[in-house]
Amino acid sequence: MLLPFDYVRAGTREDAVNLAIEAGHTGSFLAGGTDLFVRMYDRQLRPKTLIDLKAIEGIEGIEHQNGEGLSIGAASPLNMLVRNKFIRSEYGLLAQAAHSVGSLQVRNRASIGGNICNASPAADTAPALLVYEAEIETWGPKSSRLIPISEFFTGPGKTVLEKGEFVYKIRLPKNDTQSYGVYLKLGRTDSVDLSIVSVACLAFASGEVRIALGAVAPTPIRAREAESVLLNSKDDEAIAQAASLAREMAVPISDIRAGEEYRLEMTEVMAGNAIRQALSGLAAIREVK
Repeated sequence: MLLPFDYVRAGTREDAVNLAIEAGHTGSFLAGGTDLFVRMYDRQLRPKTLIDLKAIEGIEGIEHQNGEGLSIGAASPLNMLVRNKFIRSEYGLLAQAAHSVGSLQVRNRASIGGNICNASPAADTAPALLVYEAEIETWGPKSSRLIPISEFFTGPGKTVLEKGEFVYKIRLPKNDTQSYGVYLKLGRTDSVDLSIVSVACLAFASGEVRIALGAVAPTPIRAREAESVLLNSKDDEAIAQAASLAREMAVPISDIRAGEEYRLEMTEVMAGNAIRQALSGLAAIREVK
């Protein structure tokens, strides 16, 4: 049973900030609410005021213009990303990651902003946003700012967001070269489960390969040392070395879902598989085009 709370709907970004300041430490922002209400039900959070952001202009929806990349409103449901033709075509890795979250019903409600603001080490969209080098546009008492996704997470359940500050949009830069991305997720079941290990790999025609890991560190992380190995060679030996380095960067815990050693082993296996699949997919589309 939920404890009583006041519900208020912000009409503008300024309204949201003012309402948050007025509510103080007893207020919480609301977008999809799929994580928020579970935590409220379990008494992990006890807000007295919920500030609904969905009426704010621009906070829901997807925009793209030639040469300017992609802009996603923070309150956009994950299924909006999954079904968007432009995202599936140009940012397919993000669509894969969004599709891996929960069930169809959950994705109809859960927002991309909530997925990253919850700051779970296992957040599925986070590794995808890391390899796309996204920026997080926020709005708060100090006006707006752009935060690189690599600087957004500070620990389990923690971000750089200040009191009264909320995520307004997620911005992804334009891909200047052909690319192919793969998102691999290991859970206890094939679907509707949290990640035990997740790997995002994005290969570019320029030769660059980006790798990000989820659920194996206090925050989602880029495996930059593993990436550097693939700059000069992408043969089997280089891939194996990159996968081994990805494992070395992982610092997982043991919990109810999996043990530390299993997570380390699967990080190496899945990193190698993701790299091979991304390189193979890139080669295939280059042959077609």
